[in-house]
Amino acid sequence: MKNRRALRIGARWWAGLALLVIAALLFFSAPSVDDEVGALLGNGVVFSQGALMRTLAVLDVAAGLWVLIRPRSYAGLTAALMAVIALWLAPRMAAPALLEVGSLALDVRFVTLPLEVSVLIAGLAVTAFWMTRNLKSRARAGQGA
Repeated sequence: MKNRRALRIGARWWAGLALLVIAALLFFSAPSVDDEVGALLGNGVVFSQGALMRTLAVLDVAAGLWVLIRPRSYAGLTAALMAVIALWLAPRMAAPALLEVGSLALDVRFVTLPLEVSVLIAGLAVTAFWMTRNLKSRARAGQGA
């Protein structure tokens, strides 16, 4: 792509909006898997898959809004980190999380996983664009001295 600015803005919007869509899907499908085991903590404490999905949804909203409002390197890294955490927790979400869409029952795991991979790439792109922008401005400042 020749227009770097368009790619930078597109990566920012894709990472932010995809995280918000993922959060909505996770939040609305979480009640269907409240009884399923999601994660086993120490001393036999069980964290349900629904609670795990709600926690990821809240964190996805925070990261998505941050990258949309203030797209800097830390926001891009946070979006990418949220994608890595969600992909790491994916095997723990083994039960089908169904979301009723009209007469269709959609398993959100098959929608969120590809979106999380794309958020990982877009978040790293936001970070890379912001860091190269800072390097260019520092190089220009050094040339004038």
